[in-house]
Amino acid sequence: MFDVSADGAYLDHAATGVLGRHVTDAVGDYLEGRAGRIDGRSPNNFPADLDRIERARRRAADLVGVPVEWVAMVPNTSYGLNLLVQGLDWMPGDRVAVPGCEFPANLLPWLGLADLGVEVDRVAHRDGVFSVDDVAAAIRPETRVVAVSAVQFLSGFRCDLEAIAALCRDRGVLLAVDAIQAVGAVRLDAGALGIDLLATGGHKWLGAMQGAGFVAVAPDLMERLRPMRGWLNGPVDWDDFDAISTDLHPDATRFHVGTMPTAGLYALDAALGAILGVGPDAIERAALANAARLGDGLERLGYDRVGPQGEPRSGIVTVRADDPEGLHAHLVERGVTCSLRSRLVRFAAHAQTRPEAVDLALDAVASFSRPVAA
Repeated sequence: MFDVSADGAYLDHAATGVLGRHVTDAVGDYLEGRAGRIDGRSPNNFPADLDRIERARRRAADLVGVPVEWVAMVPNTSYGLNLLVQGLDWMPGDRVAVPGCEFPANLLPWLGLADLGVEVDRVAHRDGVFSVDDVAAAIRPETRVVAVSAVQFLSGFRCDLEAIAALCRDRGVLLAVDAIQAVGAVRLDAGALGIDLLATGGHKWLGAMQGAGFVAVAPDLMERLRPMRGWLNGPVDWDDFDAISTDLHPDATRFHVGTMPTAGLYALDAALGAILGVGPDAIERAALANAARLGDGLERLGYDRVGPQGEPRSGIVTVRADDPEGLHAHLVERGVTCSLRSRLVRFAAHAQTRPEAVDLALDAVASFSRPVAA
């Protein structure tokens, strides 16, 4: 499905995933239809788009283990999280607990509530790793939300969502999850876990395009949120647009405001279909096997892994280096694509990454040596 060049090693899925042929074919079909180049198909494709969006919703719901009624399509993770950030009835003195190692997408929106008198408490962490006890220590009587990433973007740490969700239920606190570094690579059953809101973009491990993702919102929370209003939040009389209704849809489509990035949703629908076709369990096993191959190889070469030790539980493997900039440049020169983040070198192989690509990357790391200073 994935046409990755055999000449290099693409190990950067934590930044941007690879588009498979099934995705580019779906987008091409959409574009040809919009251009009027397909017999019998009108460039006015809106009805067909609605059908495709509904299929993408069903597939997203299946992937994260929730009813389709919980799912809405959103442009990105930040938008999905902001359904809660902007939609809850905040009061001065309310608090939010966020790990100190969060990606800015799951920190800055909460900090933006300062004008309403809402304060953010940072959960203690060590090298991007935190425990349930660390989360518990950050919760106060005024805490209304705990917001975490399912997989930490740099260390690859996969937090104990089951225990954190149980803690939040016990304390009467909402749980919001940034799932962009998890969904598509490792299994995540939001319904069984009791996550109140899960948000993800499609362009990393899901293998879709920037600008299209989805959110899953539990019904109890859905009823408490005030959605941004647009013309698609509720029923539309397609025969009489003067018949205005302020009613909201009974499900998560109440968060659909207006026209969506339909090319991106065609891509996301195709990507979700491929993942469900292969099977999330099989994908997780392959992704973790590649991460273990990388982690073990890097350790043999003397590199110190950041974050959790032992068998990887996500697709991310990050290491320290004496000269991280030099190592990264050396890898790029040898056809290895990875990321340099906070002076750490991050590798992110996916299920479809060939073992030969992992070995190519390890050989390139082994060949790196810094010039001796005169």
